Amino acid sequence: MFSLRRLLAVAKKEFLEIKRNLLLFLVLTLGPVMLYLLNAYGLPIDIKNIPLGILDMDKSALSRSLEDTFENSKIFTIKQNVRDINTLKKKLSLSELRAGIIIPTNFGAELARNSPVTIQALVDGSYPNHALISAGYIEAAVGFFNFDLLDRYFHRFWGTSANIPIPIDIKSSVWYNPTFNSNYFMLPGLFGLTLVFFPAVMAALSLTKEKETRSILNFYCSNVTKAEYLIGKMLPYVIITFIQCLICFSHAVFLMDVPMRGSLLAFIIASFLFSAVSVGIGLLIAVFIHTQAAAILITTIITLTLTFTYSGIITPVICLSEENRVISNLLPITHFIDVTRKVMIRGASFGQVENSIMILAVSCIVFYGSAILFFKKRLG
Repeated sequence: MFSLRRLLAVAKKEFLEIKRNLLLFLVLTLGPVMLYLLNAYGLPIDIKNIPLGILDMDKSALSRSLEDTFENSKIFTIKQNVRDINTLKKKLSLSELRAGIIIPTNFGAELARNSPVTIQALVDGSYPNHALISAGYIEAAVGFFNFDLLDRYFHRFWGTSANIPIPIDIKSSVWYNPTFNSNYFMLPGLFGLTLVFFPAVMAALSLTKEKETRSILNFYCSNVTKAEYLIGKMLPYVIITFIQCLICFSHAVFLMDVPMRGSLLAFIIASFLFSAVSVGIGLLIAVFIHTQAAAILITTIITLTLTFTYSGIITPVICLSEENRVISNLLPITHFIDVTRKVMIRGASFGQVENSIMILAVSCIVFYGSAILFFKKRLG
């Protein structure tokens, strides 16, 4: 019969094991937080400070005005004004520049005669998404310069600002993240990355270590049931993981100004359930593995590969292909990240994310139930 007293005794023993092993304690407690902080400050997705080179073959007041437009855009950083096309190409090939602008001779004179002028933009296409966005920023900067020229023209000949009616106008209203702060998207997603890797690895190591050292024989000879042993052994890791999630959440809200607009209860429940799921992943792997090296390798491959590819941490799930979305929706981390983003950024209530929370709860039952079912309380 299941005994809570025996389960807590196993959990207490595991807490003491963690406390005695200083290296294990530091990895388990500081590892996830360090992983979160490194990614929080080192994994920006904003495209800013694009290194730009300008080849000005005109050297006129208007060409310098165009350069100022790029400089003042807060998007580009003009690294240098190159002297010839070969230098510009070389800088692009060495990745010292991400884009280049070539202003032709007679640029200012042609504009003064109201003649159209073509400037050339060279964009490094090594990173396709980066290149597309950079090209869009360049077009926007040139468009702003064009409107400035029109405004000057109307002032000169009509004594008033350009007031040309546009047939179709669009007024955009950005919801949830009007400042386009990438932290709003990235940091709630990093909670999932923080929780899924280290806890799963440490949970897998905890069980495989006892198999390797044969200390698991003490369990085989005791009257502790499989459920009491496995759940009790994983309980300390679940609690530590949950505390780490709250630390990361506090950092995001109080230091990085990520809002918390929705149900705090939904976030806490989802965080605790996913902490248990993450530890359960490592537990289920360890049930079938007998060495610590194999446990580390397999757990790392499974957790990190699926996390970065399918969870939506970087690319939204809705942007994945139909086949990949099916895989994504089978992963608990996808639903945890969905809860964190909806609750924190969109202000979702508990009822609006209860389906994802239910999936996390079912995932807990599946992982722990499978581990208990396949774990054998005997040698061989």
